[in-house]
Amino acid sequence: MFCMCFFTVGKSPVPFYLFSCLAQFFFSGFNTAIYAIVPDCVEYGEWKAGLRNDGFQYAFISLGNKIGMAIGTSLLAGVLGSFGYVANQQQNPAVLAAIKHSFTTVPGVLWIITAAVLFFYRLNKKAYNKIVQEIQERKESGKNV
Repeated sequence: MFCMCFFTVGKSPVPFYLFSCLAQFFFSGFNTAIYAIVPDCVEYGEWKAGLRNDGFQYAFISLGNKIGMAIGTSLLAGVLGSFGYVANQQQNPAVLAAIKHSFTTVPGVLWIITAAVLFFYRLNKKAYNKIVQEIQERKESGKNV
């Protein structure tokens, strides 16, 4: 994402599209990782609280996405407006820079923050299997928590 900041489609299309493809490739990994964590959280929640709430967690992820998109779009519109964006007109350099950063630098920084958060995610395969086993043992013994 950061590298795309230095290239434009008009002046250097090959590097721009190359870095764009690489960024989307890695974005798909982050996106998959986030949704792959939800089932782990369902199991962890049942293990910790004795309550299985799959539907709530998936609905909450969907709600979070919608709120995030609404806030992000509103912030971008506000930033563009403050820099003098005018629809259907040639944009000034500040607006063009804001547009460029909204597709390169800002997502890149957010991905780094996401990677840092995921680094501290400690529910690995061994811990997950232990949690699932304990849940199963509780169900067999008739205990909830």
